[in-house]
Amino acid sequence: MFSIIKLRFLRLRDEYLIIVIMTIIALGFTAVFGMIGTSYKPRILIVDKDQSKHSKMFKDELESNPIFRYESVGYEEAIELVDKGKALSAVVINNGFSDSIDNGGEATIELIKFKDDRYIYTLEYQLFSILNRMIGNIKIAEITADYLVKSKNDVFRDEIVKRAYENIKEYWSYRKPININTEMIDTKKFSNYDSLMHSIIGFSIYFTTYTAVFSIGTILYDKEHNIWQRMLVSPISKSAILGGSMISAYIIGILQLFILIFAGKYLFNIEWGLISEIILIALLYVFAITCLGLFLSGIVKTYAQLSAITPVILTGTAMLGGCMWPLEIVNNRFLLFLANFMPQKWAVEGMEKIAMYGYGFDSAIQSSIVLLVMGLVFFGLGVKMVQYE
Repeated sequence: MFSIIKLRFLRLRDEYLIIVIMTIIALGFTAVFGMIGTSYKPRILIVDKDQSKHSKMFKDELESNPIFRYESVGYEEAIELVDKGKALSAVVINNGFSDSIDNGGEATIELIKFKDDRYIYTLEYQLFSILNRMIGNIKIAEITADYLVKSKNDVFRDEIVKRAYENIKEYWSYRKPININTEMIDTKKFSNYDSLMHSIIGFSIYFTTYTAVFSIGTILYDKEHNIWQRMLVSPISKSAILGGSMISAYIIGILQLFILIFAGKYLFNIEWGLISEIILIALLYVFAITCLGLFLSGIVKTYAQLSAITPVILTGTAMLGGCMWPLEIVNNRFLLFLANFMPQKWAVEGMEKIAMYGYGFDSAIQSSIVLLVMGLVFFGLGVKMVQYE
């Protein structure tokens, strides 16, 4: 077996450049997509049909929010931009908006959207919150003005309303009426979603799959060049030949994934938390993917066929598994169901629970068990599919 492992690593001297390039590409994708994610602000259009003082106040409240980029446009232009995907959504302030507030009616706004996602949900919540708070502030300011007008006849009601509203608005900025303390059970720290961390985890897992699958795929290369047949007639046992090929591919995959993990720590200042648990999940994931590569090598007949189907399979499973984007933004139940059969999903989920959200390893036990079971299933199928002719 050790002679087979040595042979595989000797061949690596001619192919190491590919692994280096894959590693660099993974880090490049992480830098680009991670930085974009941290600075991304969806574009929201504002259509003001009412053109009143209250609609202007509402627009000012919206534009003070740092989560979105707001831009005022016409109604037809807003529909066109949202339809073409150049804007996430459009907020339409319809005619009668100000009159409804003044007369105690129901002030409504229209939201033009193409689909629902986490940004849309955030926008809807903020619209509801801002509108309710603004109406409440207006009512308080008007009551204050009416009281002062009745007390002194020489004061100007409109000026009082304006000044009272500004004071109330400022009061909200510094002294909230409700203070909410949050606590996450069974965690050591609390952390919000980090797009940079998701990128380093997702792309590290994604590009490692190529290295592991093509490393074990050298079995097909050996068959095409009769190397495999010569090894079979040698004194080395069949299990030693297959075991040596598996171990060498596994080690190569592990080395690349470890390089990417530690590059994330020292290049992007990623705090991995319980690094030993991250490494354990990485070990199990590479095992599952190496066994998947063995299974694929048993299905196809030539190395060229493996090269043709591997990008399709690995990219598709990576997308379904949440390497490219968080599964939290996926609403389709069928796709979420399929994600449960992808090793990438369990590796990303396990690493993110530990590194991003601060959970203990207990929360990643499920991911570890699923990866181990997947690896054993693929290994059993792969051994059965690889023929020892």
